[in-house]
Amino acid sequence: MNGIMGIDQNTLSVQIRSILIYEFLNEYNQLEQMIRNTFEQSIPQLPAKVIQQLYFYNGGRIGTYIDAEEESIKLNTAQYKDNDLFKGLTINQVIKIFKQNPCLKAFNFGIPSIQRSTTEFSFYDCVIRLLNMRNILAHEMENIQFKNKDLIEFLTFDQLETEGFQLLQNYDIRKMDNMTQYIASNIVYMRKLLAILDSSKSE
Repeated sequence: MNGIMGIDQNTLSVQIRSILIYEFLNEYNQLEQMIRNTFEQSIPQLPAKVIQQLYFYNGGRIGTYIDAEEESIKLNTAQYKDNDLFKGLTINQVIKIFKQNPCLKAFNFGIPSIQRSTTEFSFYDCVIRLLNMRNILAHEMENIQFKNKDLIEFLTFDQLETEGFQLLQNYDIRKMDNMTQYIASNIVYMRKLLAILDSSKSE
């Protein structure tokens, strides 16, 4: 602890950001896997119209690729499969499909706002904002500039201190910068999504 207290403000801020980026990406991977598993397990119960849309969108992903050895551009192929799990669809595509067709019960819930008692954030909007943040962190970790579309809700230091950031137990979270506060705020809401999705597996 004494060693940490002796570190300058900028170094502390960088260390806290690094820890929270790791925490965010780790928990985001868990969220994606849970969404994918929930989606695949629900496919047999989906309405026929939605199944048709999934096949249509899945087939529409066909594109071209370069075959350098033959100096040519070729077309990818797609095969029809009974009981397809549509693994070719990205999480972003899956979320947007079911946002338009809210027939998957496990995804139809909201998270109450911590800041405003009358506000609720839909599962779909939360995941899209978390995905936006993940995409930014996949390409930039130093000069990060998040926007409102990347954030579910900005939480104060007092609110963040009530959450269990185990990896930050020896740090003063008030040393984090504004953009790191965005990451920490999204982690809080991501944990709420994970808890609800996990509880829905036993229903």
